[in-house]
Amino acid sequence: MPSRFYAVLNPIYFISISLIFIKNILTCKNAHTYFNHLKHIILSVGIIYMCINPLYAVDEIPSDIANSALNNDENDEAMVTIDNTEQVKILNVTTLTDIDSLREQTLYIGQYITITYRLVLLDEARIVYTEFNPSLDKQDKNAKSQSVQLIKESAWQKKDDYYTATYTFKIIQSKVTIPSLVVHVQNNYLQDSMQTDPINLQAQALDKTQGYSGVVADSLKIIDYTLENYDDNNNMILIELEGYGSNLEDFRLPNIKDQEFGQGTKFSDDVARVNVLARIPKELDSIEFSYFDINKHEFIPLSIKNAVNIESFDDEIRDDLNPKSSFIKITNIILFAMLGIFLLITLIKRSYIAAIISCLLLGFIVYRIFSNTYSIKTLPNARVLIQPTHSSTELFVITNPTKLEAIDKKNGYYKVNIDSKVGWISRNDTNKR
Repeated sequence: MPSRFYAVLNPIYFISISLIFIKNILTCKNAHTYFNHLKHIILSVGIIYMCINPLYAVDEIPSDIANSALNNDENDEAMVTIDNTEQVKILNVTTLTDIDSLREQTLYIGQYITITYRLVLLDEARIVYTEFNPSLDKQDKNAKSQSVQLIKESAWQKKDDYYTATYTFKIIQSKVTIPSLVVHVQNNYLQDSMQTDPINLQAQALDKTQGYSGVVADSLKIIDYTLENYDDNNNMILIELEGYGSNLEDFRLPNIKDQEFGQGTKFSDDVARVNVLARIPKELDSIEFSYFDINKHEFIPLSIKNAVNIESFDDEIRDDLNPKSSFIKITNIILFAMLGIFLLITLIKRSYIAAIISCLLLGFIVYRIFSNTYSIKTLPNARVLIQPTHSSTELFVITNPTKLEAIDKKNGYYKVNIDSKVGWISRNDTNKR
């Protein structure tokens, strides 16, 4: 109200002066009288105006102060509300694994370690996704500088009032840092996230001793192997290995250039099985390698003799790798010897009986040769396998269609001898389907 009155007072003052001025002009007889009246009127109205204006001006100050104070109170209340909102958490994530106990253990580069995390959800929150900060994704350029590799992660499993998840890591550097696990959740009202502290550990680098295969394991053993002649300078070997708690994906036969993992290989942080296919120089007396036993804290040597005539664990596989068995060879020798004897009798004594027997023997030999031979033509990219099974390791691939003479047939596979290399071709890779 004072502000409105003050706003109206100014124009009233000037209008009053103007009216008085006009009136005196019309009524005054001389200029001296007019100016005397005008002087007193202006002075009186000015004094009144000056007395009233400060009073209303003073009344406005408390109003401004009050408004400012009110606004400050509202801002303070809003800030308190925001602070309260920021303090509301709908999750809590911690590391369940005893890290101090883990630090007391002797860890090695290549070893697997597992970390279990615990998550508590509040106010009907649900998990949106989890990640590591910094990322452990192989596609992330920053992940190359990490000291661990993420091998496996489990889904969050509910137990009582909380959830747990276990992550398996492989140590790849001596200074180990497992990044913070970040969990993102939300409910019907808000989104929230929380991360754990990074885990710092120390690992030992193993000396590259002669014969070390690069494997760290609780145990590693040779399940089976097959060895055959590959060419004049090399033998081909297939080794089946089984490891517990091992990094078998890092296995390498030392000082062997040509080697690879074959079909049927299965990597796992628990029980892993691999088929190693390698070309071994014949000049080596044995194939030797070692692994590091985590429990014994020492290198364990393993070896295989580099001799084609060694006994394999599987007699059937050994027989499959030999184009002719000993029995077949002996039988053929006897038949050819008998044929030679009766031919000589026929020529020397001119015996018709000996000639008939010679013809019969010759026909039988020809029959045996062709009855054990199958003429096949391979399809493009036909795979030649070491064993006549679907899971067998691939020996090589015949890129272009080729006509071959199979020396045996078994379980839908044809046995062939190509450039002194014996293998099996599936019927599905030939024109005999």
